[in-house]
Amino acid sequence: MRLDALLAAAMLATTATAIGPATPDKPVRLPGKPEKMATWRWPNPFASPRYAKYTPACEAKATFPAREHSLDDLSETGRNGLIAFRDALRSVFAAREYPGSWDGIDPHGYDRRLLIMDYDSMPLKVREWIEEQERSDGPGKGLFAVYGRPGPGQRVGDTVPVPKEVPVSEEYRAKDDRRVVLFAPGAIHEILPLWVAEGSDCEESLLDLSKYSGKLADGGVVAYPVHHTPATFTNRDIEIQIKAQVLKLKEGEVDEDVMEIADGTEAETAEKVDGKEEPKSDKADETKSAAKDEL
Repeated sequence: MRLDALLAAAMLATTATAIGPATPDKPVRLPGKPEKMATWRWPNPFASPRYAKYTPACEAKATFPAREHSLDDLSETGRNGLIAFRDALRSVFAAREYPGSWDGIDPHGYDRRLLIMDYDSMPLKVREWIEEQERSDGPGKGLFAVYGRPGPGQRVGDTVPVPKEVPVSEEYRAKDDRRVVLFAPGAIHEILPLWVAEGSDCEESLLDLSKYSGKLADGGVVAYPVHHTPATFTNRDIEIQIKAQVLKLKEGEVDEDVMEIADGTEAETAEKVDGKEEPKSDKADETKSAAKDEL
């Protein structure tokens, strides 16, 4: 199911129907069935057995405040609710597949997670990346939705327009403290090094996203949200700790990618399906299409 269908269902649901049993005149709460996303490409590098081959040439950490919600909260008012954003979110998130929750899990249904942050609490480089994706229709367009902060009883409309000029004017940037940003937890993986780069000893490397990937490599950059506090039924406030490292291969070790090239092999290019080899890329495309349909 596409996200716009879930949002439409949430618009019809009251708090009682969102968390309670269905009745003949009220919609059923869409159940979640958590599963790992087949297209997920951001495993935890620090939990990999291959990580022992490397030492961090540089490390950066930072912790950020946020609030974590489920789609149930689209029918809730007050600080624990997202009803102010309910109508507006459809036009932003319906056009792309759900980026995933924590650790590449898709909870499905109303159990899908959304985060909300004060826009000015994001590092400047993260905000600039978001704005450039919107300005240029880049691959990250729609991962993050930036709105003016609604007042009591207000509903938000369109996302904040992004100026064409780069850098943006001081007047535009000065209003960041009046804005909020909504996104799925999985969206942050695309640009994790940008969250911790500023002021670090390896700022230049962390700002170069061409060095960042989900694979361990000598001289490469890896990152992960290594910890987040849980939201509760009465308190959606959480903290997210992000860690990034520039890796250096230990003496005597050999990069796995180098070994694959020397052996003339290509790792993870095919998998067995009913005894036959099937290219992973084809299966990933099919899974990606199915995930987008659900959204």
